[in-house]
Amino acid sequence: MKQPPLGEPVNESATPPAARSTSAPSHHRHARAAIVNTAASMMYHHGIAATSTGDVARASGAEPKELHRHFRDKTELVQAVIDRELAVVLDGQDTTEAITSWEGLHRWVSRVVDAQPAEDRPFACPLGTLATDLKHSQEYRPALAAAFRIWEGHLAAGLRRIQQRGELDSDANPDRLAASLVAALQGGYLLASVHGRIEIMRDVLDDAVAALRRYQV
Repeated sequence: MKQPPLGEPVNESATPPAARSTSAPSHHRHARAAIVNTAASMMYHHGIAATSTGDVARASGAEPKELHRHFRDKTELVQAVIDRELAVVLDGQDTTEAITSWEGLHRWVSRVVDAQPAEDRPFACPLGTLATDLKHSQEYRPALAAAFRIWEGHLAAGLRRIQQRGELDSDANPDRLAASLVAALQGGYLLASVHGRIEIMRDVLDDAVAALRRYQV
């Protein structure tokens, strides 16, 4: 998924409450958003370990004391980046609300694949990249798990709508099926990156949806 340009705020309507500071003056909110967006881009492209708060301050044009006004340490900054990347994922997959049928689910697949621009190779999910980078960091696991649950929840809600229309077996578990779709998507990102072909992601997701159709009624 393409990262928004440095300093460009993401859609705050999709941003989890923890990523907002609604009580702060507007210029403080914008300064905070610029810092988080810059940190997200640097961590996405260079890794978390290689990105210091000093690097982020310089790249965002913020004074170190301004950065520390918003974030006491790097841990808080990384937590904010996790929230931000979840917002990016949900903004890029807003068609989950339109999943009311099997055709809608296929449209979601097309939206996900088409949203990946060629210039962002290697293909990578911003949230999945963070999860990989932080796989040995226990302190971030709850935030990452919560972010993925929210993402899966959007897909599960779409599958429940299909179920309510009578097109998905009542014995099917939408939560479990949604988790399998996210797992397929992450695997699709990996294989597309390894082989340098975004078409692989489409094939993986199409096959995942085909597997779900065994519950079609």
